[in-house]
Amino acid sequence: MHHREQTRPGVVYASRSRFNRRRIGLFSLGALALCLLGIAGYLGFNFVKAANQVFTSDLSLKQLVSKSSIKQTDGRTNILLLGRGGSNHPGGQLTDTILLVSINNSDKRIAFISVPRDLLVNIPNTGSKRINEAYAAGYTSEKSADKKADAGAKMTVQVVEGVIGVPIHYYVNVDFVGFKDLVDSLGGVTVDVDQDLYDPMYPKDSFTADGGYVKTDAYTTFSIKKGTQILNGETALKYARSRETTSDFDRSKRQQKLILAIKDKCLSLGVLTNPKKVSDLMSIAGNHIRTDLDVAAIKDLLEIAQGVDQTKIINKVIDNDPKTGFLVSSSEGFYHLVPKAGANNFSQIQKMVKDVFSTDETVDDSSSVEVEVYNGSGVNGVAGKLAQQLKDDGLYVTKIETNSEEVDETVIYTPSTSSATLTKVKARVPRAKLLSSTEKGLIKIIIGRDYGE
Repeated sequence: MHHREQTRPGVVYASRSRFNRRRIGLFSLGALALCLLGIAGYLGFNFVKAANQVFTSDLSLKQLVSKSSIKQTDGRTNILLLGRGGSNHPGGQLTDTILLVSINNSDKRIAFISVPRDLLVNIPNTGSKRINEAYAAGYTSEKSADKKADAGAKMTVQVVEGVIGVPIHYYVNVDFVGFKDLVDSLGGVTVDVDQDLYDPMYPKDSFTADGGYVKTDAYTTFSIKKGTQILNGETALKYARSRETTSDFDRSKRQQKLILAIKDKCLSLGVLTNPKKVSDLMSIAGNHIRTDLDVAAIKDLLEIAQGVDQTKIINKVIDNDPKTGFLVSSSEGFYHLVPKAGANNFSQIQKMVKDVFSTDETVDDSSSVEVEVYNGSGVNGVAGKLAQQLKDDGLYVTKIETNSEEVDETVIYTPSTSSATLTKVKARVPRAKLLSSTEKGLIKIIIGRDYGE
């Protein structure tokens, strides 16, 4: 269910104040964060001036040459990119895009993991709400105006950590104006559009010359053709925001693609050696970004970003795909998403995040291999109990039925003799006989009379 923002037609909103400019909209945040990685060594005094608007603590020129000390856990640094409309948007405190950037420091690999805004979670002192309301909860609970933005970000970090199961070391934010201006300052970005996109219900908003934002309750048509495209700031923003004729999951994939395109442009030689572009980028950052990253961490991230192998970047979207997703949709009371494993059971998501850099090809197969359980033992209820145990193990159980006949021996029909799913199944029925199956992506368990002996 999509909710359109309502506001007075034709109202022109003034430019954002410094405080409001720190509030941000998703995708541009990730992009700006990665851009900062590429320009940190070139900023000098201008960097410090702009950075004191960007960072949660003030810094000095001395810190530019200080020893780096990037935070990490188990060799990984996790940065949460948050995005929201801001004060000029109805519902502007809702963080409608949440993206984890996880960096494996040993081999300089990066994983992008998008968390859907409609995921149902427990927010401290608020209750069971969609995850995009976590920022608003922290923001409104803070009494000091100067601390509200940071309180909102910290509340979101706390809630997201409970979902993904790994610590978040830093957060960053960016707004719509910053995203548009950033792309234009770079001379546009090149994106491989994987399919035609036609959206007749794109919000008819626009930007003024002085950076103001114009919002109406009207709509316009946005369309873009499949193929390699060079996008200016306004088109890139529309490509990142459009969702009426696709889904939030598709939009998350497009946003990840745009972040990488901007990162590549920022780290290109032409940008890094152009003083005007560096100045423009820092001006945008100073007005539109808010982060608890410090200069020392950015210097470390700069080195990592420059050495990233594009072919090794991992892109994940936590979604409700019937076969490979970890979530299911629900419309009880309001539209939301809950884990397949059960309400507030994020074990499958946490395992994926934990193992996202693993070289074991069988790690993630528990989310893509279906398991069917048939009761051939003659004892009522055993199939249901086994199925629940397998679900608790994070497996995707799609069928529980009575077998067409009773059998003496418990059997597992499997297309592979070595997989993560099979390992978990065997742990629950260790004495079962393994038989080969030609049905790829499916394991069948026939419970026999010997089950439980």
